[in-house]
Amino acid sequence: MKEWSKDRLWYQDMPFKLNGIPVGARMTVIRLDNGKLLIHSPIQLTTALQLELSQLGAIQAIVTPNMNHHLFLSEWWLAYPEAYFFAPPGLQNKRTDLVFDDALGAKSPEIWQHQLYQTLLRGSDRMEEVIFCDPESKTLIVGDTLAWFRSSTNVFTIALALANSCYQHPAMPLYWRWTFKNKTRLRQSLQEILTWPFDRIILSHGHNIESGGKAIFHSAFKWAL
Repeated sequence: MKEWSKDRLWYQDMPFKLNGIPVGARMTVIRLDNGKLLIHSPIQLTTALQLELSQLGAIQAIVTPNMNHHLFLSEWWLAYPEAYFFAPPGLQNKRTDLVFDDALGAKSPEIWQHQLYQTLLRGSDRMEEVIFCDPESKTLIVGDTLAWFRSSTNVFTIALALANSCYQHPAMPLYWRWTFKNKTRLRQSLQEILTWPFDRIILSHGHNIESGGKAIFHSAFKWAL
């Protein structure tokens, strides 16, 4: 597990294929003010990962940013029955086999209230995503809102990234961008995010953005703004 911000924020990568094409997956871990952990976009749970997490602290909350990031939830639900599980819009209907403690929206739950910024990326007729910002580490944390595959050497991954305009620069994949029919609602979400104090961005797929994050985020959404 890589430490992104000392004693505050970590991330863990894992191999992951989308329709047989390697795109990778990334989980983010945030240590809250009470010393407990918030897990963002949980990846496959291994014994080694559980051991690393136990050394960081107890897991208090597990959040899924959008309906696509649910594949490994069952094993986390079984392993951490005391944790609070939060579902993004639409996932409770999709995963009726799981019991969620609450639904995520634009308002932060009490567990991380006044610690993390949170809002919904609205405007799509297919999927909304919950976006987070940790002001302490000045980090924006996203799921599929941005992807960036500049360092990939796999020809199929490069082809997929080029087809979705997220190879040379960070961008929202075209397959999702086309579903944002309500540009007014999308702009409102983007304008709120751009007021947040962040300089870096952790992505769930591809290369992270280690500096100049706000300018890069603004540039990536010029088509909407």
